[in-house]
Amino acid sequence: MEAKQNLVIFFATLLIVAAIGIEMASADSLCGLTINDLMTCKSAVSGPKPLPPSDKCCAALTKADLPCLCTFKNSPMLSTFKINSTLAMDLPSKCKLDSPNCSA
Repeated sequence: MEAKQNLVIFFATLLIVAAIGIEMASADSLCGLTINDLMTCKSAVSGPKPLPPSDKCCAALTKADLPCLCTFKNSPMLSTFKINSTLAMDLPSKCKLDSPNCSA
């Protein structure tokens, strides 16, 4: 009986892991931005001397769900990728876009 329970638990765990993997593989965008879109802005939000956002970066931001990006404002994930969250939050205004209200 115990072996059967362990087998059921194993397969349930395997299904959950597979479902998470499929979900992550299909998540090719973040708040409406692809990885390539995000990378166009990297030089404007990282390093000791960040560059002004490029035209490609600003064009990418026009299709972003900016309020969605607010959810990452205090995420430790940003520092993992060496992204300065203050610079990232300033990007919309530097691109002459309406900045989202991230405090709400």
